[in-house]
Amino acid sequence: MDRPSGPAAAIRRAGSLALITGLLGAAGLSLAGCTSSSSPGAGSSPGTATASASPGLSVPGTHHATSRYQISAPVSTVVIVSHVGNITVTGGSGPAVSVTQQVYYSKTPPTTTRTVSGNTLTVTYDCRAQIVCGVTYTLAVPRSAAVRATAVAGAVRLTGLAGSVTAKTDAGNITATGLASAPVSLTTRIGGISASFTAAPTTVQASTNVGAITVRVPGSVSYKVTADAHVGKTTIKVPQSASSGRVITATTDVGVITVAPSP
Repeated sequence: MDRPSGPAAAIRRAGSLALITGLLGAAGLSLAGCTSSSSPGAGSSPGTATASASPGLSVPGTHHATSRYQISAPVSTVVIVSHVGNITVTGGSGPAVSVTQQVYYSKTPPTTTRTVSGNTLTVTYDCRAQIVCGVTYTLAVPRSAAVRATAVAGAVRLTGLAGSVTAKTDAGNITATGLASAPVSLTTRIGGISASFTAAPTTVQASTNVGAITVRVPGSVSYKVTADAHVGKTTIKVPQSASSGRVITATTDVGVITVAPSP
């Protein structure tokens, strides 16, 4: 079925998505502060790990624990799946991947897993049914690694990456800085998107249903830009050419779009 178009349809979708966000927030995002308790379980995998419980803001009945580990096996692709929880990925100069995971739960610790298959590292978790359960991931990865980050409810923050980037979240902002990546795809249903590049990308796709989009790229080359804000303003300040091989596509139902030169 075709999705209804136009400002009225966009506003109706915004209202429905706002309701979804409220429900997600009540169910999971309140876990941002919690009390310390036992450490979570972790799946068997390569790498070394340390664990410690650390206190946070008090949310009655919620527990919190932090663990850290490093993957020394060479990887070229890093996949992170956090159903409820923020994801932060920073590109570094070394070949290893370091992972810090903060788990939140009301009854049973989530089961976290880390697997290396070929040159791909995947980190994720599963939860038993309970009021609060989630994991926040913070990773340092090789700068050239391809990164695929997915969250249902949570923000995604990316810094200093030069490999391909795909980031998706249903409810949360996506922020990417210092990118030298060629293909970049950033998608959220409710939340803003901000991406800045130190090198001219070949392909940038940014899409949100409700939120602003800002893309900053080097202004020394031309881009083929398609910007569509159903309810909102678009501002394009970079050189444009319909024949350019560097393509920027930005779409929002409700929000403003800005494509401008990097500072």
